[in-house]
Amino acid sequence: MRTLILGTAALMMLSVGVSSAQLDSSQQDCANTLHKDAMKISIAQAKQLAGCVKDAQKGTITDLAACLAAAPNDLVTKALGISTADSGKFCGSTPATFGIAPAFEITTNEAAVIHTRGLITDLLGASPTVPGDKAGNACQSMAVKKAQGFAKSYAKAAAKCVRDQLKTGATGGSALSPCLAPDLAKYVSVLATAVAKSCEGANTTVALPGVCSGLSGSALANCVTYRATCRTCRMLATDGGLDTDCDLIDDGQANASCSFPVSISGEAFKFNGAQEFVPDAYIWVLEHPEMNLVTGADGHFEFSGLEEGSEVTLVLEHPDYHPIQTGTIHLGATGAQRVTFQAVPWDVYNALASVLALVPDELNKCQMVTTVTCVGKSMYDEGAHGEVAATVDLTPALPAENGPIYFNSSVIPQTNLTKTSDDGGVLYVQVPPGEYVWTAHKGSAIFTRVKMKCRVGLLVDASPPWGLQKH
Repeated sequence: MRTLILGTAALMMLSVGVSSAQLDSSQQDCANTLHKDAMKISIAQAKQLAGCVKDAQKGTITDLAACLAAAPNDLVTKALGISTADSGKFCGSTPATFGIAPAFEITTNEAAVIHTRGLITDLLGASPTVPGDKAGNACQSMAVKKAQGFAKSYAKAAAKCVRDQLKTGATGGSALSPCLAPDLAKYVSVLATAVAKSCEGANTTVALPGVCSGLSGSALANCVTYRATCRTCRMLATDGGLDTDCDLIDDGQANASCSFPVSISGEAFKFNGAQEFVPDAYIWVLEHPEMNLVTGADGHFEFSGLEEGSEVTLVLEHPDYHPIQTGTIHLGATGAQRVTFQAVPWDVYNALASVLALVPDELNKCQMVTTVTCVGKSMYDEGAHGEVAATVDLTPALPAENGPIYFNSSVIPQTNLTKTSDDGGVLYVQVPPGEYVWTAHKGSAIFTRVKMKCRVGLLVDASPPWGLQKH
């Protein structure tokens, strides 16, 4: 039986995250607190789900699937609230580009709930039946209990490792990826013994009709262990914005056993201050050029079959508009919805360049823009949606002549502004090709980070709600 231990060299190959400076003490507090909160959410959610199984076995409820899919109860809701409050309390300093998800507690909360639920539905199937016999009940209860316990031990060990690595000076995602494959041999042994014993003689096709259906003995114990490993690894990787390939960690094989396809969707708007869509635009995925489509009258686009935890950048091409690219989105446990383009007509693009007395270098540079947005505001809302009096910076930094240049209330870039207006727009010009991370600041407010891949000749725009969104 595999014991979930991989060498450091192997794990470094699983994460190719962008290197960054060591986190200071306040940044470490942010990362450690959010990882701790994720574990608390997962524990609370696990208790809710275990209660569903128990009630179904007693006959208190008749629809186990519905109970497992129910909204978070008071205990989970409280844990989610604590995570949100802690992000404001501990994550006010400039964040690092690793160890913390780009959207902070939003991503953390989402991943903790979805993968804790997913572990149980993996075992019990989409339409679980509850056996009426003692053997089936014992098997089902033990598998759920030990899978949840194993996940808790795994998350706890990983969180300690992350804390230690950050404390000793970790400077990139490759230093944290080994934390997602700790040595859990003793926990594997406990799970295997308990599940094999409790499920002996049980019909697992009925008791556990999910991914482990029909298995017994060590094969069943391995299956339960692998699912708990997979889901916990994916939760931790998503929390930390790490590129770790959990498919190589759950059972040691690249066999898509820990693959969770998600989608990205949204609309292409015209940059004119009104909600006007862009039809007949060619949109494609930079990381997967084979994925492409043409928008209809509603400007809608959707790409499915992408991997949770992967990066996605969308590109829009249309003869009437300057080529435009979105920010690079790190897909969470639910993918990404309401991703938007603000397609800029050529005449508007040239007019804005003229305002800045700028001749865009389309052969060697890109232009980058985003919006610092109020809570809950996006392109789908009428009127101004900017967060007033915020500032932004880039990692790596650029000379002052590149920006930031803030937009005024009339949606015009104005070089003497030092903070955002109610428009929220902000621009960097003549940017050398490369990868950049945007960060916004306003007192203790927390904003989602934005990553951009600057490519020559492109206008790179992280448009609301996937810009610098205030939490």
